[in-house]
Amino acid sequence: MAENRMPDDSALGDDHEAQPAPEHSRRSATRILLALAAVVPLALAAGAVATAPSEEIPVVQRATAESEPGASTRWCQGPLQLPEQLLDSGADTELAATPPSTEISLRTTSVEPASSVLFGTVSGSATQQEDDGSVRAPSITARSIDGTDLTDQPVSQDIGVSVQDLQATDGPLHVSSATSEGGRPVTDSLQSTITTSGDYRSLAVTRCAEPATEARFLGMSTATGDSSVLVLRNPTERAATASVQLWTEDGPAAMEGRSQVVVAPGAEERVLLESVAAGQAAVGVDVSVLGSPLVMHVQTTELEGLTPGGAEILSPLPAAATELQMPGVDVAGTPPTLVLANPQGADTTATVEVLGPEGAVQTAAREEIEIPAGTVLRTPLEGLPDGTYSVSVRAADPITAVTRSVRTGADLPGDTIGAPVDFTLVAPAPALSSHGMSSLPIQAGGGELTLVGTADSAITVVPIAADGSAGAPVEVAVTTGSTTTLTAAQLQVGAGVLAALSIVPEVPGAVHASWMQRTDDGAGGLLLSSLPVHADQGGGKPVVVRLGE
Repeated sequence: MAENRMPDDSALGDDHEAQPAPEHSRRSATRILLALAAVVPLALAAGAVATAPSEEIPVVQRATAESEPGASTRWCQGPLQLPEQLLDSGADTELAATPPSTEISLRTTSVEPASSVLFGTVSGSATQQEDDGSVRAPSITARSIDGTDLTDQPVSQDIGVSVQDLQATDGPLHVSSATSEGGRPVTDSLQSTITTSGDYRSLAVTRCAEPATEARFLGMSTATGDSSVLVLRNPTERAATASVQLWTEDGPAAMEGRSQVVVAPGAEERVLLESVAAGQAAVGVDVSVLGSPLVMHVQTTELEGLTPGGAEILSPLPAAATELQMPGVDVAGTPPTLVLANPQGADTTATVEVLGPEGAVQTAAREEIEIPAGTVLRTPLEGLPDGTYSVSVRAADPITAVTRSVRTGADLPGDTIGAPVDFTLVAPAPALSSHGMSSLPIQAGGGELTLVGTADSAITVVPIAADGSAGAPVEVAVTTGSTTTLTAAQLQVGAGVLAALSIVPEVPGAVHASWMQRTDDGAGGLLLSSLPVHADQGGGKPVVVRLGE
């Protein structure tokens, strides 16, 4: 059988023509080449990706900023403003009451936070200087109630301290102060008003304050002839509503629709306390504000028949606490009176010590005084020789307290008028953690600094003069449970006028301090007023603001 084979190309002759490849074969080859051409770039790219170093995902840094405290503005109370009925004489002008002085004196002291006086030394600054070589010092601007700038400029030296004195000024003022860089300085403003004779013979020294949403006052009288007024001032452009509650020896007073006081923007409202709770030898007031913060104070005057009984303008007290120290209680013939208030809803007890230079005076101590809920209680502290003391109160629950000191003046002419009296209410003083700085009244020459120790500590007191200079630091040792006093004469700055004090304890929180002012009335008597030394009155630490998601 013959084989069926394909023809062998080699057997063909030289003149044989090559046959073209089939069409489908050419198309297949083209597709293969195109596929390879497409794959090669991808492979190269993949290799590049595989060999290139990987980049880390960046960490987002959220923005932060520090909000520095700005300038400080303090509002001052102004002179005594009596209710019209107290000055009304009816048809007999000879019976008209003599109004108190309408003038006030104002002293502001501001200190750069880095000044050496806040650390217990006195040294000029070589680094804190302006371009002209002068040392930086805080600015102080006083304005009247309508916003008019007063022209008196502060004075300063080379230690970063500025002092401004304004005398014989009418009406309430407000004071703004800033560091040389526009921040908040350590600052203090005091106003004083003095009436040396007449029905409202008195000295009232008061610390100007920033607006607040809470305030408490204690020790005012609404007895016959006495008058006390709560003053609420709104320095903002928004309305505020103040909730007011009075406390008496009988418990909370019935407010009868007068517990809510609306204070319009820029307005002032006055609440006559005797119209709410008359006939009380001592009352307390609590105020809570909804809306804009208010500037608040109480003025209280006393008159026994035709005999002047004194007057005070009161700043708000610190918050209720279980331990209270009241240094600088003046005793001169009349026992002081301790006034306690229990704002809690349950009864509590308190123990009282009176501390002199040698420690506790046992005859004046009081054990386990019962204070019913919501009441005000008075207790005399008898058995004390004349001198300066501190009153220490420890309670089972938070309470508030003040101690009333009185000075009796020389007898007045006539058979119907007794010897005039002036009084002051010594408020609790805070513990000084790092330092305390206080302005002093314009009449500081007759005053006295009182220190009470809750632990043994060395204390450095730097006196500051009215020209912005400072005297040599005064070193004093304070022991636990004793009272130490320094007179104005011991704190003099050479021939300068004493204007302020910086107090630096070696042991933080070991000392409380107050200033007791005694001023001659020109007729053989003394007028009294006191105020605590506050802890660091700067603007606090910067606030860190961080951007969130």
